[in-house]
Amino acid sequence: MDSGSIFYEFFAQRIAERGLYGPVEYIVYGAIMLFLLFFVIFPLLNKRGVKFNTKFAFALIPYILLGSALRVLEDLSFLPRSWNPLELAYYFVTPGIFLFIAAVTLVCLFVSLVISKKFKVDFYNLFAAIGLILAMPIVFFEILNFPAWVGVIEVLLLVAVTTALLVFIFQKLGKKILKPGLNKLAIIATQFFFCGEQHPLSGFLLDSFPLSFVFAKIGLVFVILYYVDKEIKNENLRGFIKIVVIVLGFATGLRDILTLGVGTCL
Repeated sequence: MDSGSIFYEFFAQRIAERGLYGPVEYIVYGAIMLFLLFFVIFPLLNKRGVKFNTKFAFALIPYILLGSALRVLEDLSFLPRSWNPLELAYYFVTPGIFLFIAAVTLVCLFVSLVISKKFKVDFYNLFAAIGLILAMPIVFFEILNFPAWVGVIEVLLLVAVTTALLVFIFQKLGKKILKPGLNKLAIIATQFFFCGEQHPLSGFLLDSFPLSFVFAKIGLVFVILYYVDKEIKNENLRGFIKIVVIVLGFATGLRDILTLGVGTCL
């Protein structure tokens, strides 16, 4: 078996056939993601004084929405699809779209830093505004083509009610884990899964026991938040890890909401 066949079998076949992730993909993409996040992106931004706080998380949401909206355009066949990393269409599907949106976000972030310092404007507002300008035309186009408003509203209400219930329970128990803004955002981001999953384990849970999948994700996020708050002493690194959790949750969740709205939910 030549290198091209190996690449297709382990990394491209899923994209070409819209199948499930394999274990090799999990390991390779996970390793690449962790390396880029903690050995490239965090040191690069931390060195330049970027604070990973609640303001930054909210400013980042338009870029997450941009990625989700572009992914839905591909689902609707408005954008091409390719398994070849040398073709532009590869960067409209997972994992290519994560690299594409990360690159766009970093460019906009550095532009915002330069402009905010030069003209004394608020960095977070400027960064968020640029993201909104990029994302809103695509999102509005998709919203205008929503045939399933009832389902979207039901999911959003469920997320709101579940979040409020979790906050209430933890306040009654005297737990502080949901008090920081980033922790609450992470929990909210966790609850959005609705459509079919490309991951074998989560897909099985979602198909067989939908509620158990949601609770399993919430439980995992609680464990991560507890560990990060207790063990990570570097405040900015602590915030960065939480923002990674928020991005991963919202990226899939917002896509699922838009997918449900446009009627392509599996």
